Amino acid sequence: MTTGSDMQKISSRTGAWLLGAALLLGSAGALAQQPPQLYRWVDKDGHVHYGDSAQSPGARPVNPKLLNSGEDDAAGADERKATAEKQADCKRRADEYVRYRDAAGFTETDALGNSRSYTSEEMDKLRAHKRQDLIDHCGAAALPPDAPAAAAPAAPQS
Repeated sequence: MTTGSDMQKISSRTGAWLLGAALLLGSAGALAQQPPQLYRWVDKDGHVHYGDSAQSPGARPVNPKLLNSGEDDAAGADERKATAEKQADCKRRADEYVRYRDAAGFTETDALGNSRSYTSEEMDKLRAHKRQDLIDHCGAAALPPDAPAAAAPAAPQS
């Protein structure tokens, strides 16, 4: 026969076990309800992408609950601005390369008004330098197509 003190021991052991089970189940439920991790990145063309793995350079974790709040758009404003600045810099470098590539000759004038003309070897080196500068900063895809060949003059008609 069990006495009152035996019942208290059984009751407290059962209570402790039930409490432990409840805590375990509660924490498992909380873990299961956490939102999946979401990452955001901007590609080289300035397009924003989202995914569940940080496989892309520059990917950063985002809170999925903030996606429709506008906070994520504000966070991406700096990235969009940097992308626009990079595109403008690449356009400037490409335009400069085209000017050097297509120039017939180069003359440099210093602050005192002294002029110096470049030799054809110096012009070739400067063109190569401007081309490499464009590739280094913007990639080979930023190179503009070669200038179209000058059209041959039409034959005189008789």
